[in-house]
Amino acid sequence: MPTLSHVPARNRILSMLGKAEYRRLQPSLELITLRTNAVLYAPGDVVRYIYFPNDAVVSLLFGVEERRAVEVAMEGNEGAVGLAVYLGGLRSSNLSIVRDAGTAMRLDVNVLTMRANRRGGLQGLLHKSIHALVMQIAQSGVCSRFHNIEERLARWLLMTQDRVGSSEFCATQESIARMLGVRRSSVTAAASGFHKQNMIDYHRGRIEILNQPGMRAATCSCYGVIKRQYDSFLK
Repeated sequence: MPTLSHVPARNRILSMLGKAEYRRLQPSLELITLRTNAVLYAPGDVVRYIYFPNDAVVSLLFGVEERRAVEVAMEGNEGAVGLAVYLGGLRSSNLSIVRDAGTAMRLDVNVLTMRANRRGGLQGLLHKSIHALVMQIAQSGVCSRFHNIEERLARWLLMTQDRVGSSEFCATQESIARMLGVRRSSVTAAASGFHKQNMIDYHRGRIEILNQPGMRAATCSCYGVIKRQYDSFLK
Protein backbone atom coordinates (compact mmCIF):
# COMPACT_ATOMS: atom_id res chain seq x y z
CA MET A 1 0.00 0.00 0.00
CA PRO A 2 1.71 3.26 -1.05
CA THR A 3 1.99 6.15 1.34
CA LEU A 4 -0.14 9.09 0.25
CA SER A 5 1.51 12.04 1.93
CA HIS A 6 -0.61 14.58 0.07
CA VAL A 7 -3.92 13.40 1.54
CA PRO A 8 -5.45 15.99 3.93
CA ALA A 9 -6.71 14.96 7.35
CA ARG A 10 -10.45 14.25 7.52
CA ASN A 11 -10.26 12.31 10.75
CA ARG A 12 -10.99 14.74 13.56
CA ILE A 13 -8.07 13.64 15.75
CA LEU A 14 -5.58 14.12 12.93
CA SER A 15 -7.15 17.41 11.90
CA MET A 16 -6.64 18.74 15.45
CA LEU A 17 -2.87 18.34 15.22
CA GLY A 18 -0.73 21.41 14.67
CA LYS A 19 0.45 21.87 11.09
CA ALA A 20 4.08 21.08 11.86
CA GLU A 21 3.23 17.96 13.85
CA TYR A 22 0.86 16.69 11.18
CA ARG A 23 3.48 17.23 8.46
CA ARG A 24 5.91 15.05 10.41
CA LEU A 25 3.31 12.31 10.81
CA GLN A 26 1.81 12.53 7.32
CA PRO A 27 4.43 10.54 5.37
CA SER A 28 3.71 7.52 7.59
CA LEU A 29 -0.06 7.67 7.06
CA GLU A 30 -1.62 5.39 4.44
CA LEU A 31 -5.01 6.07 2.92
CA ILE A 32 -6.89 2.76 2.72
CA THR A 33 -10.39 1.66 1.80
CA LEU A 34 -12.37 -0.19 4.45
CA ARG A 35 -15.06 -2.45 3.05
CA THR A 36 -18.23 -3.44 4.87
CA ASN A 37 -17.80 -6.46 7.18
CA ALA A 38 -14.00 -6.38 6.89
CA VAL A 39 -12.42 -7.53 10.15
CA LEU A 40 -9.70 -5.18 11.36
CA TYR A 41 -8.97 -7.23 14.49
CA ALA A 42 -10.33 -10.45 15.91
CA PRO A 43 -9.89 -11.35 19.60
CA GLY A 44 -6.29 -12.37 20.15
CA ASP A 45 -4.92 -10.70 17.01
CA VAL A 46 -1.67 -8.80 17.31
CA VAL A 47 -2.39 -5.09 16.77
CA ARG A 48 0.04 -3.79 14.16
CA TYR A 49 -1.83 -0.76 12.86
CA ILE A 50 -3.98 2.03 14.20
CA TYR A 51 -6.87 3.13 11.98
CA PHE A 52 -8.09 6.73 11.90
CA PRO A 53 -11.44 6.56 10.04
CA ASN A 54 -12.36 9.38 7.67
CA ASP A 55 -15.92 8.41 6.79
CA ALA A 56 -16.04 4.72 7.69
CA VAL A 57 -17.60 3.40 10.90
CA VAL A 58 -16.09 0.51 12.85
CA SER A 59 -18.01 -1.50 15.43
CA LEU A 60 -16.27 -2.75 18.54
CA LEU A 61 -17.96 -5.97 19.62
CA PHE A 62 -17.57 -8.37 22.50
CA GLY A 63 -18.87 -11.92 22.46
CA VAL A 64 -21.59 -12.78 24.95
CA GLU A 65 -21.91 -16.42 23.99
CA GLU A 66 -20.93 -18.69 21.13
CA ARG A 67 -21.69 -17.06 17.74
CA ARG A 68 -23.16 -13.94 19.35
CA ALA A 69 -21.57 -10.55 19.90
CA VAL A 70 -22.87 -7.14 20.99
CA GLU A 71 -21.64 -3.73 19.94
CA VAL A 72 -20.18 -1.90 22.93
CA ALA A 73 -18.94 1.14 20.98
CA MET A 74 -18.58 2.56 17.50
CA GLU A 75 -15.63 4.51 16.15
CA GLY A 76 -15.74 6.91 13.22
CA ASN A 77 -13.98 10.10 12.26
CA GLU A 78 -14.01 11.28 15.89
CA GLY A 79 -11.65 8.54 17.05
CA ALA A 80 -9.23 5.77 16.19
CA VAL A 81 -9.35 1.98 16.24
CA GLY A 82 -6.69 -0.05 18.02
CA LEU A 83 -5.62 2.43 20.68
CA ALA A 84 -5.49 -0.26 23.39
CA VAL A 85 -2.00 -1.02 22.10
CA TYR A 86 -1.01 2.52 23.02
CA LEU A 87 -1.82 1.65 26.65
CA GLY A 88 0.50 -1.34 26.54
CA GLY A 89 -1.68 -4.09 25.13
CA LEU A 90 -0.28 -6.19 22.31
CA ARG A 91 -3.34 -8.13 21.23
CA SER A 92 -6.94 -7.24 20.58
CA SER A 93 -9.46 -8.29 23.22
CA ASN A 94 -12.49 -7.68 21.01
CA LEU A 95 -13.78 -7.95 17.47
CA SER A 96 -13.38 -4.75 15.42
CA ILE A 97 -15.38 -4.94 12.21
CA VAL A 98 -16.20 -2.37 9.54
CA ARG A 99 -19.90 -1.57 9.75
CA ASP A 100 -20.06 1.26 7.21
CA ALA A 101 -17.59 1.26 4.32
CA GLY A 102 -15.33 4.22 3.70
CA THR A 103 -11.73 5.26 4.04
CA ALA A 104 -9.27 5.54 6.89
CA MET A 105 -5.71 6.62 7.51
CA ARG A 106 -3.61 3.67 8.69
CA LEU A 107 -0.56 4.12 10.90
CA ASP A 108 2.01 1.59 12.11
CA VAL A 109 1.80 1.25 15.90
CA ASN A 110 5.56 1.73 16.25
CA VAL A 111 5.32 5.08 14.50
CA LEU A 112 2.38 6.05 16.69
CA THR A 113 4.26 5.18 19.87
CA MET A 114 7.35 7.07 18.75
CA ARG A 115 5.43 10.19 17.74
CA ALA A 116 3.10 10.16 20.74
CA ASN A 117 6.05 10.06 23.15
CA ARG A 118 7.40 13.33 21.75
CA ARG A 119 6.28 16.81 22.56
CA GLY A 120 3.16 17.85 20.75
CA GLY A 121 -0.60 17.53 20.73
CA LEU A 122 -0.88 13.89 19.60
CA GLN A 123 -0.30 12.42 23.05
CA GLY A 124 -2.97 14.57 24.67
CA LEU A 125 -5.48 13.85 21.90
CA LEU A 126 -4.92 10.11 22.20
CA HIS A 127 -5.43 10.22 25.96
CA LYS A 128 -8.67 12.18 25.57
CA SER A 129 -9.86 9.88 22.79
CA ILE A 130 -9.27 6.79 24.92
CA HIS A 131 -11.09 8.43 27.82
CA ALA A 132 -14.04 9.26 25.55
CA LEU A 133 -14.12 5.69 24.23
CA VAL A 134 -14.17 4.23 27.75
CA MET A 135 -16.99 6.62 28.64
CA GLN A 136 -18.90 5.62 25.48
CA ILE A 137 -18.63 1.94 26.42
CA ALA A 138 -19.83 2.66 29.96
CA GLN A 139 -22.70 4.88 28.82
CA SER A 140 -23.79 2.31 26.25
CA GLY A 141 -23.97 -0.27 29.03
CA VAL A 142 -26.17 2.06 31.08
CA CYS A 143 -28.34 2.71 28.03
CA SER A 144 -28.84 -1.01 27.38
CA ARG A 145 -29.90 -1.57 30.97
CA PHE A 146 -32.28 1.33 31.57
CA HIS A 147 -33.63 2.68 28.26
CA ASN A 148 -36.26 1.31 25.92
CA ILE A 149 -35.65 0.14 22.38
CA GLU A 150 -36.98 3.34 20.78
CA GLU A 151 -34.52 5.47 22.75
CA ARG A 152 -31.65 3.09 22.07
CA LEU A 153 -32.41 2.90 18.36
CA ALA A 154 -32.60 6.70 18.10
CA ARG A 155 -29.22 6.98 19.88
CA TRP A 156 -27.66 4.41 17.60
CA LEU A 157 -28.96 6.13 14.44
CA LEU A 158 -27.80 9.58 15.56
CA MET A 159 -24.35 8.33 16.54
CA THR A 160 -24.00 6.61 13.18
CA GLN A 161 -25.04 9.76 11.34
CA ASP A 162 -22.44 11.79 13.24
CA ARG A 163 -19.67 9.40 12.27
CA VAL A 164 -20.68 8.83 8.65
CA GLY A 165 -21.28 12.53 8.10
CA SER A 166 -24.53 11.90 6.26
CA SER A 167 -28.21 11.50 7.16
CA GLU A 168 -28.36 8.41 4.92
CA PHE A 169 -26.30 5.29 5.55
CA CYS A 170 -26.34 1.51 5.16
CA ALA A 171 -28.07 -0.52 7.86
CA THR A 172 -30.60 -3.31 7.99
CA GLN A 173 -32.99 -4.03 10.83
CA GLU A 174 -31.31 -7.39 11.29
CA SER A 175 -27.84 -5.87 11.59
CA ILE A 176 -29.08 -3.21 14.02
CA ALA A 177 -30.71 -5.90 16.15
CA ARG A 178 -27.38 -7.76 16.32
CA MET A 179 -25.52 -4.60 17.26
CA LEU A 180 -27.99 -3.73 20.03
CA GLY A 181 -28.36 -7.30 21.24
CA VAL A 182 -32.14 -7.38 20.85
CA ARG A 183 -34.69 -9.28 18.77
CA ARG A 184 -35.20 -8.16 15.20
CA SER A 185 -38.92 -7.80 15.87
CA SER A 186 -38.15 -5.16 18.50
CA VAL A 187 -36.09 -3.10 16.03
CA THR A 188 -38.77 -3.56 13.35
CA ALA A 189 -41.47 -2.22 15.67
CA ALA A 190 -39.38 0.77 16.76
CA ALA A 191 -38.29 1.60 13.20
CA SER A 192 -41.87 1.28 11.98
CA GLY A 193 -42.97 3.78 14.62
CA PHE A 194 -40.32 6.28 13.53
CA HIS A 195 -41.27 5.74 9.90
CA LYS A 196 -44.96 6.44 10.58
CA GLN A 197 -43.93 9.71 12.26
CA ASN A 198 -41.88 10.63 9.16
CA MET A 199 -38.69 10.65 11.21
CA ILE A 200 -36.87 8.04 9.13
CA ASP A 201 -37.16 6.28 5.80
CA TYR A 202 -35.68 2.90 4.98
CA HIS A 203 -35.42 0.71 1.91
CA ARG A 204 -32.99 -1.84 0.43
CA GLY A 205 -30.65 -1.87 3.39
CA ARG A 206 -30.39 1.90 3.75
CA ILE A 207 -31.80 4.22 6.41
CA GLU A 208 -32.26 7.96 6.13
CA ILE A 209 -32.95 10.30 9.03
CA LEU A 210 -35.61 12.74 7.84
CA ASN A 211 -36.31 14.64 11.04
CA GLN A 212 -33.16 15.42 13.02
CA PRO A 213 -34.87 17.44 15.81
CA GLY A 214 -37.52 14.75 16.17
CA MET A 215 -34.90 12.02 16.42
CA ARG A 216 -33.00 13.99 19.06
CA ALA A 217 -36.21 14.34 21.03
CA ALA A 218 -36.83 10.59 20.77
CA THR A 219 -33.43 9.52 22.02
CA CYS A 220 -32.31 9.23 25.62
CA SER A 221 -29.81 11.43 27.41
CA CYS A 222 -27.01 8.97 26.62
CA TYR A 223 -26.59 10.36 23.12
CA GLY A 224 -25.94 13.87 24.41
CA VAL A 225 -23.55 12.64 27.11
CA ILE A 226 -21.44 10.72 24.58
CA LYS A 227 -21.49 13.49 21.99
CA ARG A 228 -20.49 16.19 24.48
CA GLN A 229 -17.56 14.09 25.67
CA TYR A 230 -16.08 13.85 22.18
CA ASP A 231 -16.92 17.44 21.28
CA SER A 232 -15.20 18.69 24.43
CA PHE A 233 -11.77 18.07 22.91
CA LEU A 234 -12.52 17.93 19.19
CA LYS A 235 -13.33 21.58 18.59
